[in-house]
Amino acid sequence: MQQPDPKEIMILNRIVVYSVIVIFLVVMAIYLLFFSGKTGQYNDYEDYIFGTYIKIKIASKVNTNTVAKAIFNEMKRLEQKYDPYNESSVLYKLNNSEDWVEVDDETLSIIDTSLKLARYTEGAFDPSIGRLIKLWGFDKFTQNQSTNQFKVPTATEIAEAASQSGYQKIAIDYLNKKIKTNGVWIDLGGLLKGYALKRAYQIAKEFDKNCHGFIEAGGQIMILGPKYNKANWVIGIRDPRGQPGENIAIVYMKEGSIATSGDYERFFIIDNVRYHHIIDPKTGYPANKAVSATIISEDPVIADAFSTAAFVLGKDNWLFTRTVFTKYGAEVMIVTPKKEQLRSDRFYIYEVADR
Repeated sequence: MQQPDPKEIMILNRIVVYSVIVIFLVVMAIYLLFFSGKTGQYNDYEDYIFGTYIKIKIASKVNTNTVAKAIFNEMKRLEQKYDPYNESSVLYKLNNSEDWVEVDDETLSIIDTSLKLARYTEGAFDPSIGRLIKLWGFDKFTQNQSTNQFKVPTATEIAEAASQSGYQKIAIDYLNKKIKTNGVWIDLGGLLKGYALKRAYQIAKEFDKNCHGFIEAGGQIMILGPKYNKANWVIGIRDPRGQPGENIAIVYMKEGSIATSGDYERFFIIDNVRYHHIIDPKTGYPANKAVSATIISEDPVIADAFSTAAFVLGKDNWLFTRTVFTKYGAEVMIVTPKKEQLRSDRFYIYEVADR
Protein backbone atom coordinates (compact mmCIF):
# COMPACT_ATOMS: atom_id res chain seq x y z
CA MET A 1 0.00 0.00 0.00
CA GLN A 2 1.39 3.37 -1.07
CA GLN A 3 2.21 5.74 1.76
CA PRO A 4 0.90 9.38 1.53
CA ASP A 5 3.44 11.88 0.41
CA PRO A 6 4.35 14.11 3.40
CA LYS A 7 4.49 17.13 1.13
CA GLU A 8 0.94 16.46 -0.09
CA ILE A 9 -0.24 16.12 3.49
CA MET A 10 1.40 19.44 4.36
CA ILE A 11 -0.26 21.12 1.38
CA LEU A 12 -3.66 19.66 2.30
CA ASN A 13 -3.25 20.85 5.89
CA ARG A 14 -2.43 24.34 4.71
CA ILE A 15 -5.47 24.33 2.44
CA VAL A 16 -7.67 23.30 5.36
CA VAL A 17 -6.19 26.01 7.60
CA TYR A 18 -6.55 28.68 4.92
CA SER A 19 -10.13 27.55 4.24
CA VAL A 20 -10.99 27.83 7.92
CA ILE A 21 -9.48 31.32 8.04
CA VAL A 22 -11.39 32.41 4.94
CA ILE A 23 -14.66 31.02 6.31
CA PHE A 24 -14.02 32.79 9.62
CA LEU A 25 -13.36 36.09 7.88
CA VAL A 26 -16.49 35.74 5.75
CA VAL A 27 -18.60 34.99 8.81
CA MET A 28 -17.13 37.98 10.64
CA ALA A 29 -17.78 40.23 7.64
CA ILE A 30 -21.40 39.10 7.51
CA TYR A 31 -21.73 39.69 11.24
CA LEU A 32 -20.27 43.17 11.01
CA LEU A 33 -22.47 43.98 8.03
CA PHE A 34 -25.77 42.84 9.47
CA PHE A 35 -25.41 42.69 13.24
CA SER A 36 -22.88 45.27 14.36
CA GLY A 37 -23.88 48.65 15.81
CA LYS A 38 -23.18 50.17 12.43
CA THR A 39 -26.20 48.60 10.77
CA GLY A 40 -28.40 46.54 13.02
CA GLN A 41 -28.28 47.56 16.66
CA TYR A 42 -30.68 50.44 17.11
CA ASN A 43 -30.65 52.43 20.32
CA ASP A 44 -33.50 54.69 21.42
CA TYR A 45 -33.29 58.03 23.23
CA GLU A 46 -35.88 60.57 24.32
CA ASP A 47 -35.96 64.09 25.74
CA TYR A 48 -38.51 66.89 26.11
CA ILE A 49 -37.59 69.97 24.05
CA PHE A 50 -39.59 72.59 22.12
CA GLY A 51 -42.68 71.63 24.11
CA THR A 52 -42.72 68.11 22.68
CA TYR A 53 -40.95 64.78 23.00
CA ILE A 54 -37.87 64.37 20.82
CA LYS A 55 -37.15 60.74 19.97
CA ILE A 56 -33.98 59.38 18.43
CA LYS A 57 -33.56 55.88 16.99
CA ILE A 58 -30.02 55.42 15.73
CA ALA A 59 -27.50 52.75 14.76
CA SER A 60 -23.86 53.72 14.37
CA LYS A 61 -20.32 52.40 14.57
CA VAL A 62 -19.63 55.11 17.17
CA ASN A 63 -21.09 55.44 20.65
CA THR A 64 -24.74 56.37 20.09
CA ASN A 65 -25.01 57.80 23.61
CA THR A 66 -22.52 60.47 22.58
CA VAL A 67 -24.37 61.21 19.35
CA ALA A 68 -27.77 61.48 21.06
CA LYS A 69 -26.37 63.73 23.79
CA ALA A 70 -24.85 66.07 21.20
CA ILE A 71 -28.15 66.25 19.31
CA PHE A 72 -30.20 66.97 22.43
CA ASN A 73 -27.72 69.62 23.57
CA GLU A 74 -27.93 71.36 20.21
CA MET A 75 -31.73 71.35 20.29
CA LYS A 76 -31.74 72.77 23.82
CA ARG A 77 -29.36 75.49 22.68
CA LEU A 78 -31.74 76.45 19.87
CA GLU A 79 -34.77 76.31 22.16
CA GLN A 80 -33.14 78.73 24.60
CA LYS A 81 -31.71 80.98 21.91
CA TYR A 82 -35.04 81.46 20.12
CA ASP A 83 -37.46 81.42 23.06
CA PRO A 84 -39.36 84.72 22.68
CA TYR A 85 -40.02 84.85 26.44
CA ASN A 86 -36.44 84.30 27.55
CA GLU A 87 -34.99 87.76 28.23
CA SER A 88 -31.53 86.63 27.15
CA SER A 89 -32.74 85.17 23.85
CA VAL A 90 -32.28 86.68 20.42
CA LEU A 91 -36.03 86.77 19.74
CA TYR A 92 -36.80 88.55 23.00
CA LYS A 93 -34.32 91.28 22.08
CA LEU A 94 -35.72 91.58 18.56
CA ASN A 95 -39.36 91.65 19.65
CA ASN A 96 -38.77 94.19 22.39
CA SER A 97 -36.68 96.68 20.45
CA GLU A 98 -37.89 99.58 18.34
CA ASP A 99 -34.52 99.91 16.68
CA TRP A 100 -32.17 97.79 14.61
CA VAL A 101 -30.71 94.80 16.48
CA GLU A 102 -27.38 93.26 15.54
CA VAL A 103 -27.62 89.48 15.15
CA ASP A 104 -25.27 86.57 14.51
CA ASP A 105 -24.98 84.70 11.21
CA GLU A 106 -27.24 81.85 12.30
CA THR A 107 -30.09 84.17 13.27
CA LEU A 108 -29.70 86.21 10.11
CA SER A 109 -29.93 83.03 8.03
CA ILE A 110 -32.97 81.69 9.91
CA ILE A 111 -34.92 84.95 9.68
CA ASP A 112 -33.97 85.35 6.03
CA THR A 113 -35.16 81.80 5.31
CA SER A 114 -38.43 82.41 7.18
CA LEU A 115 -39.15 85.50 5.07
CA LYS A 116 -38.39 83.63 1.85
CA LEU A 117 -40.76 80.84 2.85
CA ALA A 118 -43.41 83.44 3.69
CA ARG A 119 -43.05 84.89 0.19
CA TYR A 120 -43.11 81.45 -1.44
CA THR A 121 -46.40 80.65 0.31
CA GLU A 122 -47.84 84.15 -0.18
CA GLY A 123 -48.08 84.64 3.57
CA ALA A 124 -49.77 81.35 4.48
CA PHE A 125 -46.63 80.73 6.51
CA ASP A 126 -45.81 83.91 8.40
CA PRO A 127 -43.14 84.21 11.13
CA SER A 128 -44.51 87.57 12.30
CA ILE A 129 -47.75 86.47 14.00
CA GLY A 130 -46.37 86.16 17.53
CA ARG A 131 -48.96 88.62 18.87
CA LEU A 132 -51.82 86.56 17.45
CA ILE A 133 -50.41 83.33 18.86
CA LYS A 134 -50.07 84.93 22.29
CA LEU A 135 -53.56 86.43 22.08
CA TRP A 136 -55.07 82.99 21.48
CA GLY A 137 -53.04 81.52 24.36
CA PHE A 138 -51.02 79.10 22.27
CA ASP A 139 -47.65 80.62 23.15
CA LYS A 140 -47.40 78.59 26.36
CA PHE A 141 -50.04 75.98 25.61
CA THR A 142 -50.03 72.49 27.11
CA GLN A 143 -52.68 69.89 26.35
CA ASN A 144 -53.20 69.33 30.09
CA GLN A 145 -54.63 72.80 30.57
CA SER A 146 -58.32 73.06 31.37
CA THR A 147 -60.61 74.54 28.72
CA ASN A 148 -61.79 77.20 31.15
CA GLN A 149 -58.27 78.64 31.09
CA PHE A 150 -58.89 79.75 27.51
CA LYS A 151 -61.17 82.27 25.90
CA VAL A 152 -61.95 83.27 22.36
CA PRO A 153 -60.52 86.75 21.72
CA THR A 154 -62.88 89.47 20.57
CA ALA A 155 -62.92 90.60 16.95
CA THR A 156 -61.40 93.90 18.06
CA GLU A 157 -58.51 92.18 19.85
CA ILE A 158 -57.84 89.99 16.83
CA ALA A 159 -57.90 92.94 14.45
CA GLU A 160 -55.45 94.85 16.63
CA ALA A 161 -53.01 91.93 16.88
CA ALA A 162 -53.32 91.28 13.14
CA SER A 163 -52.51 94.92 12.40
CA GLN A 164 -49.23 94.41 14.27
CA SER A 165 -48.33 91.40 12.16
CA GLY A 166 -47.10 90.92 8.61
CA TYR A 167 -43.79 89.47 7.49
CA GLN A 168 -43.33 92.34 5.02
CA LYS A 169 -42.67 94.65 7.99
CA ILE A 170 -39.54 92.78 9.05
CA ALA A 171 -36.42 94.48 7.69
CA ILE A 172 -32.95 92.98 7.26
CA ASP A 173 -29.71 94.90 6.85
CA TYR A 174 -27.52 92.18 5.37
CA LEU A 175 -24.40 94.32 5.17
CA ASN A 176 -24.38 95.17 8.87
CA LYS A 177 -26.14 91.98 10.02
CA LYS A 178 -29.04 93.77 11.66
CA ILE A 179 -32.79 93.13 11.88
CA LYS A 180 -35.65 95.48 12.70
CA THR A 181 -39.11 94.09 13.47
CA ASN A 182 -41.03 97.36 13.10
CA GLY A 183 -43.51 96.41 15.81
CA VAL A 184 -44.25 92.79 14.87
CA TRP A 185 -43.45 89.85 17.13
CA ILE A 186 -41.41 87.15 15.46
CA ASP A 187 -42.37 83.58 16.32
CA LEU A 188 -40.29 80.81 14.75
CA GLY A 189 -42.47 77.95 15.95
CA GLY A 190 -43.40 77.14 12.36
CA LEU A 191 -39.87 76.21 11.30
CA LEU A 192 -37.60 75.96 14.34
CA LYS A 193 -38.16 72.22 14.83
CA GLY A 194 -37.37 71.74 11.16
CA TYR A 195 -34.15 73.69 11.55
CA ALA A 196 -33.29 71.74 14.70
CA LEU A 197 -33.79 68.48 12.81
CA LYS A 198 -31.53 69.74 10.05
CA ARG A 199 -28.82 70.48 12.61
CA ALA A 200 -29.42 67.10 14.26
CA TYR A 201 -28.88 65.35 10.93
CA GLN A 202 -25.66 67.28 10.35
CA ILE A 203 -24.36 66.43 13.83
CA ALA A 204 -25.16 62.73 13.47
CA LYS A 205 -23.37 62.55 10.11
CA GLU A 206 -20.34 64.37 11.53
CA PHE A 207 -19.99 61.56 14.06
CA ASP A 208 -20.62 58.81 11.51
CA LYS A 209 -21.58 59.46 7.89
CA ASN A 210 -22.96 55.91 7.68
CA CYS A 211 -25.22 56.10 10.73
CA HIS A 212 -28.90 55.48 10.12
CA GLY A 213 -32.24 55.63 11.86
CA PHE A 214 -34.50 58.63 12.39
CA ILE A 215 -35.25 61.56 14.68
CA GLU A 216 -38.83 62.50 15.57
CA ALA A 217 -39.87 65.91 16.87
CA GLY A 218 -43.60 66.19 17.46
CA GLY A 219 -45.30 65.78 14.11
CA GLN A 220 -42.07 65.69 12.09
CA ILE A 221 -39.50 63.02 11.28
CA MET A 222 -35.99 63.38 9.85
CA ILE A 223 -34.53 60.17 8.47
CA LEU A 224 -30.84 59.54 9.06
CA GLY A 225 -30.65 56.59 6.68
CA PRO A 226 -32.54 53.49 5.49
CA LYS A 227 -33.63 50.88 8.01
CA TYR A 228 -30.77 48.39 8.42
CA ASN A 229 -29.02 50.43 5.72
CA LYS A 230 -31.31 49.14 2.97
CA ALA A 231 -35.01 49.06 3.85
CA ASN A 232 -37.77 51.67 3.96
CA TRP A 233 -39.02 53.14 7.19
CA VAL A 234 -42.78 52.68 7.39
CA ILE A 235 -44.41 55.91 8.59
CA GLY A 236 -48.07 56.33 9.44
CA ILE A 237 -49.90 59.59 8.78
CA ARG A 238 -52.37 59.99 11.61
CA ASP A 239 -56.08 60.03 10.95
CA PRO A 240 -56.94 63.55 12.16
CA ARG A 241 -60.33 62.40 13.42
CA GLY A 242 -59.27 58.95 14.57
CA GLN A 243 -57.76 57.73 17.80
CA PRO A 244 -53.99 58.01 18.41
CA GLY A 245 -52.36 55.20 16.46
CA GLU A 246 -55.02 55.16 13.73
CA ASN A 247 -53.60 56.14 10.34
CA ILE A 248 -55.20 57.65 7.28
CA ALA A 249 -52.21 56.82 5.05
CA ILE A 250 -48.87 55.00 5.11
CA VAL A 251 -45.66 56.17 3.44
CA TYR A 252 -42.32 54.45 2.89
CA MET A 253 -39.12 56.47 3.12
CA LYS A 254 -35.36 55.91 3.14
CA GLU A 255 -34.32 59.55 3.32
CA GLY A 256 -35.63 63.07 3.72
CA SER A 257 -38.16 64.52 6.13
CA ILE A 258 -41.91 64.29 6.63
CA ALA A 259 -43.95 66.79 8.64
CA THR A 260 -47.65 66.81 9.48
CA SER A 261 -49.62 69.73 10.90
CA GLY A 262 -53.03 68.96 12.33
CA ASP A 263 -55.78 70.61 14.33
CA TYR A 264 -55.63 67.73 16.83
CA GLU A 265 -52.21 68.68 18.22
CA ARG A 266 -52.90 71.76 20.37
CA PHE A 267 -56.47 72.91 20.72
CA PHE A 268 -59.29 73.78 23.07
CA ILE A 269 -63.04 73.42 22.60
CA ILE A 270 -65.60 76.03 23.64
CA ASP A 271 -69.31 75.66 22.83
CA ASN A 272 -68.51 72.60 20.67
CA VAL A 273 -66.13 74.63 18.49
CA ARG A 274 -62.52 73.49 18.14
CA TYR A 275 -59.92 76.29 18.31
CA HIS A 276 -56.43 75.11 17.40
CA HIS A 277 -52.92 76.60 17.24
CA ILE A 278 -52.52 76.97 13.45
CA ILE A 279 -53.52 80.58 12.89
CA ASP A 280 -54.44 81.91 9.46
CA PRO A 281 -52.35 85.11 9.18
CA LYS A 282 -54.93 86.70 6.88
CA THR A 283 -57.90 86.29 9.25
CA GLY A 284 -56.28 86.08 12.68
CA TYR A 285 -58.44 83.03 13.47
CA PRO A 286 -57.50 79.33 13.48
CA ALA A 287 -57.41 78.09 9.88
CA ASN A 288 -60.46 76.03 8.93
CA LYS A 289 -59.84 74.80 5.37
CA ALA A 290 -58.05 71.59 6.41
CA VAL A 291 -57.74 69.26 9.39
CA SER A 292 -54.34 67.85 8.44
CA ALA A 293 -51.49 68.68 6.05
CA THR A 294 -48.42 66.55 5.35
CA ILE A 295 -45.25 67.54 3.51
CA ILE A 296 -42.42 65.30 2.32
CA SER A 297 -39.18 67.07 1.44
CA GLU A 298 -35.43 66.54 1.52
CA ASP A 299 -35.21 69.77 3.54
CA PRO A 300 -36.77 69.51 7.04
CA VAL A 301 -37.13 73.31 7.23
CA ILE A 302 -39.29 73.34 4.11
CA ALA A 303 -41.26 70.34 5.38
CA ASP A 304 -41.97 72.10 8.68
CA ALA A 305 -42.96 75.50 7.27
CA PHE A 306 -44.86 74.17 4.25
CA SER A 307 -46.97 71.80 6.38
CA THR A 308 -48.25 74.86 8.26
CA ALA A 309 -48.81 76.77 5.02
CA ALA A 310 -50.60 73.85 3.32
CA PHE A 311 -52.90 73.56 6.32
CA VAL A 312 -53.75 77.25 6.15
CA LEU A 313 -54.29 77.20 2.38
CA GLY A 314 -56.50 74.11 2.46
CA LYS A 315 -58.65 72.84 -0.39
CA ASP A 316 -59.66 76.30 -1.63
CA ASN A 317 -56.08 77.00 -2.73
CA TRP A 318 -55.13 73.49 -3.77
CA LEU A 319 -54.01 74.39 -7.29
CA PHE A 320 -51.58 76.97 -5.88
CA THR A 321 -50.31 74.58 -3.21
CA ARG A 322 -49.81 71.67 -5.58
CA THR A 323 -48.06 73.82 -8.19
CA VAL A 324 -45.86 76.05 -6.04
CA PHE A 325 -44.88 73.63 -3.28
CA THR A 326 -43.64 70.98 -5.70
CA LYS A 327 -41.57 73.68 -7.38
CA TYR A 328 -39.55 73.85 -4.16
CA GLY A 329 -39.12 70.09 -3.87
CA ALA A 330 -42.06 69.32 -1.60
CA GLU A 331 -44.81 66.74 -2.03
CA VAL A 332 -48.04 67.48 -0.21
CA MET A 333 -51.17 65.77 1.08
CA ILE A 334 -54.04 67.54 2.83
CA VAL A 335 -57.15 66.22 4.52
CA THR A 336 -60.19 68.47 4.35
CA PRO A 337 -62.80 68.92 7.10
CA LYS A 338 -64.94 66.41 5.15
CA LYS A 339 -61.99 63.94 5.23
CA GLU A 340 -61.36 64.31 1.50
CA GLN A 341 -57.72 63.55 0.69
CA LEU A 342 -55.79 65.63 -1.84
CA ARG A 343 -52.28 64.65 -2.99
CA SER A 344 -49.67 66.23 -5.24
CA ASP A 345 -48.74 64.21 -8.30
CA ARG A 346 -45.66 62.50 -6.86
CA PHE A 347 -46.88 62.00 -3.30
CA TYR A 348 -48.25 58.62 -4.38
CA ILE A 349 -44.72 57.37 -5.03
CA TYR A 350 -44.06 57.35 -1.29
CA GLU A 351 -47.12 55.16 -0.72
CA VAL A 352 -45.57 52.32 -2.73
CA ALA A 353 -43.58 49.97 -0.50
CA ASP A 354 -41.26 48.45 -3.12
CA ARG A 355 -40.09 51.26 -5.30
